[in-house]
Amino acid sequence: MGKLKNKYRLLLINDRTFEERFSIRLTRLNVLLLTLVAFTLHGLFVTALIVFTPLKRYIPGYSDQETKRNAYRSTVLADSLELRVREQDAYLMNLQRVLRGELHADSANLFAPLVATPGPEDLVPGDADSALRARMAREQAYDLVEGANGSGPRDLAGLVLFPPLRGIVTTTFDRAQGHFGMDIVAKADAAVKACLEGTVIEASWTTDAGHVLHIQHRNDLVSIYKHNSVLLRKVGDKVRAGEAVAIVGNSGELTTGPHLHFELWLKGDPVDPQRYIVFE
Repeated sequence: MGKLKNKYRLLLINDRTFEERFSIRLTRLNVLLLTLVAFTLHGLFVTALIVFTPLKRYIPGYSDQETKRNAYRSTVLADSLELRVREQDAYLMNLQRVLRGELHADSANLFAPLVATPGPEDLVPGDADSALRARMAREQAYDLVEGANGSGPRDLAGLVLFPPLRGIVTTTFDRAQGHFGMDIVAKADAAVKACLEGTVIEASWTTDAGHVLHIQHRNDLVSIYKHNSVLLRKVGDKVRAGEAVAIVGNSGELTTGPHLHFELWLKGDPVDPQRYIVFE
């Protein structure tokens, strides 16, 4: 320990005049500490350069977030194309059977049943559930419903809504506070799915809500999906219930983390999605 504290003098002398230009007192301990500090600062600089700059993309084996999103979107599109090809093959096969006389020429359904994304036809209620729905509809036929234009449970009684996202509900519907939807938190890059079959009427970017998707459904019902990272559908696209339409994100200024803000509007009036959909 004594050798580490022995003092030494580092001199810079003019070789011609032997004039002393610079001097500093050092010990072995000081040299070790200075070396350690320099090494630490160098490591922090390299780490910051890799984390906060695009240089990390050139590191072998590194996959950035955008690449993951593109890969996921490509997978979803490939699945949709594969499903469409299978449907076309089934159609051609049944059409050939019609031409050979194996099926009736007036057959209304030429498509064979396929294992596809769950839709309303896969969620048809049973006899007991249908009877319960009918009884509840009769009992509530003359109830006062919430909303200025009379939109309420009776308008959605016959619809089976698919949950757009499975996750934790952090903020619920609150008309008084001006929160006309609900916030659902799920794992990163989770698929946001259409709650019902319909047509995309808006797919755009806004400063507050980021990537936003609006889908028009029957019975004057509109579903809204906000703060997405990627939109998988564009305006005019037809979607089915349970079909992936976007990816969970954190876009827009009015957000505190990756989540989905989901709204339901019936005849121009907001309704509470939790009355019709189970999210957790």
